[in-house]
Amino acid sequence: MTVYVTGDIHGGVDMQKLRDWDLGDSLTSDDYLIIAGDFGFPWDFSAEECADIAWLESRPYTVLFVDGNHERFDHWAERPMELWHGGLTQRLSDTSPVRRLTRGEVFELDGSAIFTMGGATSVDKEYCIPYSSWWPQELPDERNFEEARTKLGSVGWKVDYVITHTAPRACFRPRSIRRPAGITPPLIGLRHFSMSWKIA
Repeated sequence: MTVYVTGDIHGGVDMQKLRDWDLGDSLTSDDYLIIAGDFGFPWDFSAEECADIAWLESRPYTVLFVDGNHERFDHWAERPMELWHGGLTQRLSDTSPVRRLTRGEVFELDGSAIFTMGGATSVDKEYCIPYSSWWPQELPDERNFEEARTKLGSVGWKVDYVITHTAPRACFRPRSIRRPAGITPPLIGLRHFSMSWKIA
């Protein structure tokens, strides 16, 4: 099993990087690609979007994602939660293998504990239409943070990886990081990058 992480496919806008990913076709359903925010599906339910989703669902690897700020949160509010690898997920549709790793959860993948916290602030929201091209749910709320503290407490605040869309600015100022004892994992937040990393 191998886990790869990339970010920002924005629905079909940046899908080409996945289509061009040579390694992708050699993977299996035991391998994972985590999209660290701005997954962007579904958005407009167009024929082109449905073709892109069908392509993603046909990949030999399993597609997972944490939300970013460019998500259609009204769709996800209607999707049921499922327990998967120790944390709560939502499927893109009832039969889809594509899963959203919800905020504040800890997942176990091949012996690694992965904490997820999606969300981010849209810098362009003043130009967007609420509930059409922008949703206030883009940012985690206090309920998400409380659930995260509870989940992290249940694992003694020890995880191997943190997957997020946008890391807090404090993470980029090492002297200002205040983490509970035990939280020293790699922090993976890939906002608007086109690269991917193999993490396990």
